[in-house]
Amino acid sequence: MVFDVKTLAMANLGIQIFLIVFVFCAVYFVKKGDPIKHCTMVRIAVPLQILAIIAVMLPSLVGFIKFEPLGVSFNAELLIHHTLGLLVIVIWIYVNLALGNIIRMPGNLRIFMRTALGLWILALVLGLHIYTRLYL
Repeated sequence: MVFDVKTLAMANLGIQIFLIVFVFCAVYFVKKGDPIKHCTMVRIAVPLQILAIIAVMLPSLVGFIKFEPLGVSFNAELLIHHTLGLLVIVIWIYVNLALGNIIRMPGNLRIFMRTALGLWILALVLGLHIYTRLYL
Protein backbone atom coordinates (compact mmCIF):
# COMPACT_ATOMS: atom_id res chain seq x y z
CA MET A 1 0.00 0.00 0.00
CA VAL A 2 1.56 3.29 -1.13
CA PHE A 3 0.46 6.69 0.10
CA ASP A 4 1.17 9.94 -1.65
CA VAL A 5 3.05 12.69 0.15
CA LYS A 6 -0.03 14.84 0.76
CA THR A 7 -1.92 11.93 2.38
CA LEU A 8 1.03 11.19 4.68
CA ALA A 9 1.32 14.87 5.56
CA MET A 10 -2.39 15.06 6.38
CA ALA A 11 -2.18 11.92 8.53
CA ASN A 12 0.84 13.35 10.32
CA LEU A 13 -1.02 16.61 10.90
CA GLY A 14 -3.81 14.65 12.59
CA ILE A 15 -1.28 12.79 14.72
CA GLN A 16 0.40 16.06 15.73
CA ILE A 17 -2.89 17.64 16.76
CA PHE A 18 -3.77 14.53 18.76
CA LEU A 19 -0.35 14.55 20.45
CA ILE A 20 -0.44 18.21 21.47
CA VAL A 21 -3.94 17.75 22.94
CA PHE A 22 -2.65 14.63 24.72
CA VAL A 23 0.30 16.61 26.10
CA PHE A 24 -1.99 19.40 27.32
CA CYS A 25 -4.05 16.73 29.09
CA ALA A 26 -0.81 15.58 30.73
CA VAL A 27 -0.18 19.18 31.83
CA TYR A 28 -3.69 19.28 33.28
CA PHE A 29 -3.01 16.15 35.35
CA VAL A 30 0.24 17.45 36.78
CA LYS A 31 -1.46 20.73 37.72
CA LYS A 32 -4.18 18.71 39.47
CA GLY A 33 -1.54 16.89 41.51
CA ASP A 34 -1.31 13.62 39.59
CA PRO A 35 2.33 13.40 38.43
CA ILE A 36 2.10 9.64 37.82
CA LYS A 37 -0.63 10.09 35.19
CA HIS A 38 1.30 13.06 33.77
CA CYS A 39 4.52 11.06 33.40
CA THR A 40 2.69 8.10 31.90
CA MET A 41 1.02 10.28 29.30
CA VAL A 42 4.25 12.06 28.36
CA ARG A 43 6.04 8.70 28.17
CA ILE A 44 3.42 7.66 25.62
CA ALA A 45 3.37 10.94 23.68
CA VAL A 46 7.10 11.34 23.07
CA PRO A 47 7.72 7.83 21.66
CA LEU A 48 4.71 8.33 19.37
CA GLN A 49 6.29 11.60 18.29
CA ILE A 50 9.60 9.82 17.65
CA LEU A 51 7.77 7.31 15.45
CA ALA A 52 6.12 10.15 13.50
CA ILE A 53 9.51 11.80 13.04
CA ILE A 54 11.14 8.60 11.79
CA ALA A 55 8.25 7.47 9.60
CA VAL A 56 7.11 10.75 8.05
CA MET A 57 9.01 13.89 8.96
CA LEU A 58 12.63 12.83 8.52
CA PRO A 59 12.09 11.30 5.06
CA SER A 60 10.12 14.42 4.07
CA LEU A 61 12.89 16.70 5.34
CA VAL A 62 15.54 14.82 3.38
CA GLY A 63 13.36 14.75 0.27
CA PHE A 64 12.55 18.44 0.36
CA ILE A 65 16.12 19.52 0.99
CA LYS A 66 17.55 17.18 -1.67
CA PHE A 67 14.98 17.32 -4.44
CA GLU A 68 12.69 20.32 -4.03
CA PRO A 69 13.99 23.82 -4.86
CA LEU A 70 11.99 25.52 -2.12
CA GLY A 71 14.59 28.12 -1.28
CA VAL A 72 17.10 28.76 1.45
CA SER A 73 14.65 30.41 3.86
CA PHE A 74 12.18 27.52 3.58
CA ASN A 75 14.95 24.96 4.10
CA ALA A 76 16.09 26.94 7.14
CA GLU A 77 12.53 26.86 8.49
CA LEU A 78 12.43 23.09 7.98
CA LEU A 79 15.73 22.66 9.82
CA ILE A 80 14.64 24.91 12.70
CA HIS A 81 11.36 22.97 12.98
CA HIS A 82 13.19 19.65 13.13
CA THR A 83 15.83 20.96 15.53
CA LEU A 84 13.13 22.17 17.94
CA GLY A 85 11.47 18.75 17.82
CA LEU A 86 14.76 16.99 18.47
CA LEU A 87 15.47 19.32 21.41
CA VAL A 88 12.15 18.28 22.94
CA ILE A 89 13.24 14.65 22.69
CA VAL A 90 16.66 15.39 24.21
CA ILE A 91 15.00 17.20 27.14
CA TRP A 92 12.56 14.29 27.58
CA ILE A 93 15.47 11.83 27.71
CA TYR A 94 17.30 14.04 30.20
CA VAL A 95 14.25 14.41 32.48
CA ASN A 96 13.61 10.66 32.41
CA LEU A 97 17.23 9.91 33.26
CA ALA A 98 17.10 12.42 36.12
CA LEU A 99 13.81 11.06 37.45
CA GLY A 100 15.24 7.55 37.27
CA ASN A 101 18.27 8.69 39.30
CA ILE A 102 20.55 7.62 36.47
CA ILE A 103 22.02 11.11 36.23
CA ARG A 104 22.18 13.83 38.82
CA MET A 105 19.33 16.30 38.87
CA PRO A 106 20.59 19.92 38.83
CA GLY A 107 17.58 21.21 40.75
CA ASN A 108 13.97 21.61 39.79
CA LEU A 109 13.04 19.80 36.59
CA ARG A 110 9.99 22.00 36.04
CA ILE A 111 12.12 24.46 34.08
CA PHE A 112 13.17 21.69 31.71
CA MET A 113 9.61 20.39 31.37
CA ARG A 114 8.19 23.85 30.69
CA THR A 115 10.95 24.50 28.18
CA ALA A 116 10.13 21.23 26.43
CA LEU A 117 6.43 22.18 26.26
CA GLY A 118 7.28 25.62 24.87
CA LEU A 119 9.61 24.12 22.26
CA TRP A 120 6.97 21.52 21.33
CA ILE A 121 4.38 24.27 20.82
CA LEU A 122 6.83 26.35 18.77
CA ALA A 123 7.72 23.30 16.64
CA LEU A 124 4.00 22.64 16.10
CA VAL A 125 3.37 26.23 15.01
CA LEU A 126 6.31 26.08 12.59
CA GLY A 127 5.08 22.69 11.37
CA LEU A 128 1.62 24.13 10.71
CA HIS A 129 3.21 26.96 8.75
CA ILE A 130 5.27 24.48 6.73
CA TYR A 131 2.17 22.35 6.10
CA THR A 132 0.12 25.32 4.87
CA ARG A 133 2.95 26.47 2.56
CA LEU A 134 3.29 23.02 1.03
CA TYR A 135 -0.24 21.67 0.89
CA LEU A 136 -2.81 24.48 1.05
